[in-house]
Amino acid sequence: MQQFSEEELRQYNGKDGMPAYIAYKGQVYDVTSSKFWKEGTHFKKHFAGCDLSAEMENAPHSDEVFANYPCVGQFIPSFIKPPETKKERYRLWYAKYHPHPAAVHFPIALHYFSAFVDILFLANPSREYDTAVFLSFLIATVMGFLALLSGVFSWWINYDFSTSKPFVIKLIGALFTLIIGFVPLVQKLQNPDVAFSMGADGITYHAVIFITVISITIVGYYGGKITWGAKQ
Repeated sequence: MQQFSEEELRQYNGKDGMPAYIAYKGQVYDVTSSKFWKEGTHFKKHFAGCDLSAEMENAPHSDEVFANYPCVGQFIPSFIKPPETKKERYRLWYAKYHPHPAAVHFPIALHYFSAFVDILFLANPSREYDTAVFLSFLIATVMGFLALLSGVFSWWINYDFSTSKPFVIKLIGALFTLIIGFVPLVQKLQNPDVAFSMGADGITYHAVIFITVISITIVGYYGGKITWGAKQ
């Protein structure tokens, strides 16, 4: 199997017709065919022709992604560069505690739960269902704000505010979900019986609860594309 020094690996940077190779834990992989490595750049943060072993420790996906790409040789590093910047220390902290994955799944589940209970309420209106819908939706919205903050933090330290399509759609979807999520909460504070209303206010109340399920699903889908982007 071919061996690559750092100087040799740098030649395979995905530019000017060259293949895009990256090294990970002593192995060299050909990622030329991936749409996430166009022109040898991955989300404007990582670059082909480099050893990404240290960066992978902070990546939101596991090294299983390398199963999608052929191993073309072995990498012989000359040295390992230690973290130097405050941002790199943030990345190491993030890799240890994973604040965004820990924060984001709870509100997603609660949005689905509140919509499910709201269906039960519409089929059989009761004060118990009404309370369950409101409380679960309230917690989902509050936790959604925390998830958004942790997501922006992850976007900064892991992707340098990349503006590629998955990030833009995910950010817009998260902001949309958070903003319209306050509509039912305000309605409930103004009229505790709004869920029982047959007028426009009641229709709006229930509609927003179901709309947030759609928007949060889109957010989750594109979050998955960022984390588990398959070979294209």
